[in-house]
Formats: sequence, structure tokens, C-alpha cells
Amino acid sequence: MIRVKEKIRYDINVHREQNKLILLNTRRGITVNENDEDDTFSLRDVRLIALKIKSRKCVTKNLLKLLKHALLNGQDYILEFFRCQGATDSLLHYTSSKDDDIKLAAIECFCNMALGDQKTCIKLAKLITPYLMIHINSLNFNVSSMSIWTLGNLSGSSEKVCEVLENQNVFIALVNCLRISTCDEVIKNTFYALKLMLKNFISHLKIEPLVELLHLCVKLSDTWKESFWIIYQISCLENSKLFYEDLMKHLFNLIHSDICTDIVCLVPILRTLGNIVQALSSDLRKNFLVELKSKGPSIQNILLKNKQIDLSKECAWLLGNVLNSLNVNSINNVIIFDFEEICSYLFV
Repeated sequence: MIRVKEKIRYDINVHREQNKLILLNTRRGITVNENDEDDTFSLRDVRLIALKIKSRKCVTKNLLKLLKHALLNGQDYILEFFRCQGATDSLLHYTSSKDDDIKLAAIECFCNMALGDQKTCIKLAKLITPYLMIHINSLNFNVSSMSIWTLGNLSGSSEKVCEVLENQNVFIALVNCLRISTCDEVIKNTFYALKLMLKNFISHLKIEPLVELLHLCVKLSDTWKESFWIIYQISCLENSKLFYEDLMKHLFNLIHSDICTDIVCLVPILRTLGNIVQALSSDLRKNFLVELKSKGPSIQNILLKNKQIDLSKECAWLLGNVLNSLNVNSINNVIIFDFEEICSYLFV
């Protein structure tokens, strides 16, 4: 009986590790297929692959896929490839190949290189961004999607890398891509890249494209949950000349919609409302309280359905901002009563 339990426990742990690996790989911009090689790579293997790519002889899709997986082993493997002079330039050459499979595999390699340290990412950003800017509007959605994912990985590296990207107008290009694209995978990856660029570089971006992105995300919020996080990130920026009143009404209306029954949407909505209330005028703050009170039962219902997730900090932060912005010492008892009722909805 003990051996049976140990076997079950072992099988569960193996299955869990496999799922973790799949999740990690999808986040890194690759999908491991059954036909892909799954060998253990050494630095020597990377060096030999780099020499083959440098020579530009017998470079196949499978060879590039081997390199793609080898680069996931860490910074040492990325640096080993860079040490082979000419290999990076040759790999860059294949991102413009007439063979779409070769082109995609080469971009995937750069996508995984973009998971390196800041110094590596700065070098990559200067080298490959002009090529990626061409491919993000490619009619081949796989190439477009992977190019955007690579820009996202670079954006997530550091503020200095984002500065290099912004000097080449990457942010505006991503906003335009989000507006015109019809491919779900491209849109999803564009949200990923924008989210990371806003995280590291929002204070340096111009107001006009930020406002454009905000309005675009408001339109997309009916169908794309990722748009709520972009809206929240932009709302964190002070003096951003945003239309807080219109945004407030839109978010309150969405709370009753089907998409906001998901806790993933409610969290950024609560955070955004907490930012908005501080930017409103005195009259609008009272209107905010009335709206929040009317939507209280709906928010409470979502919280009860997801009670296993602790959102008390999110709710407390929103209520704290509301109370602070209302200036409790100068408001009447009716508003205090309304505020107490709202607290009963948001703390479940």
C-alpha cells in the first residue's frame, strides 16, 4: 500500500513538472512539439551550431530549432553564440529569408535571446529592431506574432532597452498594430509587448500616443481582457490629460457585462477606479460614490464567486482612495452612510 502511494505521488510530481515546463515555454515564446528535438545541450553544441550558421551552408529549419531550444538554457548559452563572430549577422540574414519557415525559426531564436541580461538585450535591440519593425505588419501572421513577441521580451528587460526601442518608434508601431490587426494571436502578443513597455518606460512616453492607446483599449475592452491591464497602467500616470469622467462611466457600465464576471477583469478595474477617483473634481467624486454604491451588489457577487482569491487589499486600496478624495470632514452624514454600505459590499 505504501509503494502504491509513493508511485501515485511520483506520477503527480512528474505531471506537475511537465505542466510547469509547458507553461514556461509558452511564456518564453516557443511551443514544444512532439517532433522537436528534446536533447540536453552543451556550450560546445551551441558553438558548433553557431559555426554552421556563420558559414551559411546547410542551414535548415531543424538546425535553427535546435538553436532556439539551446538558447533557453541560460545566459551562458546566449553569450556562447555571440562569441562566434559573424554568427549573429548570419542569423539576422535568415530573418529576411524567402522561406517563411526559415524566417520564423530565425526570429524565434532572437526571441529567446531577448530573455538574456540587459547588456545582451541592448545589443539585440540595436541590431534586430529595424528588421522586426518590418515584420510586425507581415501578412504571415506567425512571423508578425513572433516579431512582436520578441519586441515584448526586449521591452521587459529594462528601461535602457526600452529607450533604444522608443528611439525607433516601437511604441507607436505597436499601437498601430493593435488598431489594425485582425489576428487574435497578433493582438494578444501586442498586448504583451505594450504591457511590458508601459511597465518599464511609461513615464518617458509622449501623452498623445498614450491617450490614443487608452481610447483604443476602451473600445477593445468588450472582447479583450488584456485591455483592462493596459488601461490600469495608463491610469497610474499623473497629469496624463485623460478623460477620467468618460472612462469612469465606461468601467462602471462594464461591471454588469459578461466579460467582467471574470476576476481577471475585476482586479484592474478596481485599481483603475482607485486611480481615477483622485483625479476627479469634487462634484464628480460624489457621482463616483453614487455609481460605486449602485454597482456594489454586482462587485460583491463577483467577489463571492471567487472567494478563494483574496482581494481584500485591492478593495481596501480603492476604498481608501475614495475616502481620502471625499475629504470626510467636509461631507454630510448621508455620504458617510453610503460609504459604509459600499464597504459592506466590497469586504466579503
